[in-house]
Amino acid sequence: METLDVVGLLQAAKQLERNISVSLMYSGLRFPQFRLLHILSELGQATVTELSEKLSVTRATASVMVNELIRVGAVTVVENDSDRRSFHVMLTELGTNKLHVARSDLSALRNKLSARYSDEMIRVLNEFATEAAVRHEGRMRGSAG
Repeated sequence: METLDVVGLLQAAKQLERNISVSLMYSGLRFPQFRLLHILSELGQATVTELSEKLSVTRATASVMVNELIRVGAVTVVENDSDRRSFHVMLTELGTNKLHVARSDLSALRNKLSARYSDEMIRVLNEFATEAAVRHEGRMRGSAG
């Protein structure tokens, strides 16, 4: 029976993370910030609690990320009409522009990496990534209940 080379997988994941970080340099975003902006672009607006759940981080971590992005002008906050104690986070024009640059740069990286591997290898890697994400999401939901 074949076994996973978990050390090799971790090294490959770290190298991929470095490649992504370099690709995001021109947008001025770190990967967690990119993910947060990407989520906001899909949702339109979200509370810090909603962002923390989508990002699988603590509310405190999400709050720090939001504050960093407010400071650079990538997001803004608006009052939550249904709950005066919370607020909604929204993309600004600058945030939308940074996200556009980041997506373009990540697309170039995706194309560069995809050219290195066969269609079959890409299919297997994509299936592995999807399966791992689904399993992680299931564990996260199980621990929250």
